[in-house]
Amino acid sequence: MAKDMTLLWGSGSPPCWRVMIALEEKNLQGYNQKLLSFEKKEHKSAEVMDMNPRGQLPSFKHKDYVVNESYGACMYLESQFKSQGNKLIPDCPAEQAMMYQRMFEGLTFNQKMADVIYYTWKVPEGERHDSAVTRNKEALTAEVKLWEGYLKKASGSFLAGKTFSLADVVVYPSIAYLYRFGLCEERYPKLAAYYNSLKKRPSIKTSWPPTWLESQGQDLLKDICFTPDIFHSTTMAKDMTLMWGSGSPPCWRIMIALEEKNLQGYNQKLLDFYKGEHKSAEVMAMNPRGQLPAFKHKDLVLNESLAACFYLESQFKSQGNKLIPDCPAEQAMMYQRMFEGLTFAQKMGDVIYYTYKVPEGERHDSAVKRNREALAAEIKLWEGYLEKASFLAGKTFSLADVVVYPSIAYLFHFQLCEERYPKLAAYYNSLKKRPSIKTSWPPTWLETHGPEMLHDI
Repeated sequence: MAKDMTLLWGSGSPPCWRVMIALEEKNLQGYNQKLLSFEKKEHKSAEVMDMNPRGQLPSFKHKDYVVNESYGACMYLESQFKSQGNKLIPDCPAEQAMMYQRMFEGLTFNQKMADVIYYTWKVPEGERHDSAVTRNKEALTAEVKLWEGYLKKASGSFLAGKTFSLADVVVYPSIAYLYRFGLCEERYPKLAAYYNSLKKRPSIKTSWPPTWLESQGQDLLKDICFTPDIFHSTTMAKDMTLMWGSGSPPCWRIMIALEEKNLQGYNQKLLDFYKGEHKSAEVMAMNPRGQLPAFKHKDLVLNESLAACFYLESQFKSQGNKLIPDCPAEQAMMYQRMFEGLTFAQKMGDVIYYTYKVPEGERHDSAVKRNREALAAEIKLWEGYLEKASFLAGKTFSLADVVVYPSIAYLFHFQLCEERYPKLAAYYNSLKKRPSIKTSWPPTWLETHGPEMLHDI
């Protein structure tokens, strides 16, 4: 089966490594693969661009199905080869909820790590500030502390319980990256024990980055140490609680998914970002980062919006609308578009929230211009994706639409020109009438339009 698979990858890249671990776990050896050099810019070659128009690795293909997003590829492989190799999604609802939660928290973890390790690579010299370096390191320290705590309280040796799961597949490469760049094992003993025990697992040992066998990484993270303790507290929709903020795409995703699965009547509370209500003790008890959404089903907490959406579809498969297509081609496309949606949302956030996220003394017109150019290129990609499709993954509404639609709606709320992007506008306007979206439309958006921040994109 693996002979009809192709993987273009780079050594040491966590996204590439995730896919390789998943392939090993599913006994899918013998696939076509090509190791490329980031230093030589081989990831920008025509060969890669044909599969991945962003010029990024991994570039993964099964038959004619392209799934370049590493999370998407891992979930696709588990879905298509369920009965082969090791089972990577537990049946137990508690472990499955934990798996999805840790998986998507892993994206936050990876981003905070990259903000430290790649600061000088990502930020032009004239825009760098010591204050930003300090802030990034403090954020990573708090994040590492969270994961140390997760493993201290874990009911098993793995991130989601007693068995190795997709959570371990996608997060382990990031944890290994920490130690590659000098994180102190003595300061984080649970994290170190997890890292060292899984080094021996065949799927990880076999796919270990070859460049890491030849040289040590830098000591960039040796001074990442403990911060003060962060505050923790320990069928059907009546068992569910959602704390949310109006206009937040992550909150809106969960609300759309709940509507699609006919899970109305859940306990909900609308909070005000401007009043700082997302930092209240009530939220922090469910989400120690003080972010919305904060979502709970029975005793299972899933604050990561994609995790909650996957969990709801998995636990309520036979209820409401089916959100994961059976067709392999559509399923592959669904996973690809879902996780591309995170890149899309990030680039949009870099424009809309620049003055909110970046202290005044660190702002630069050059960064504003660069962010806007990156968003314009990203929007153009999505306009092309919708050239021949009514939905993001084919002929039916899927989790890809649940996850990405709120970001597309956000573009138009901030006055993106509909005439300039007719396919994106048609998609936006047609889905406005869908009951799950109409019912959950952000109440603050009914009162006012956003500022004209994107009208000239």
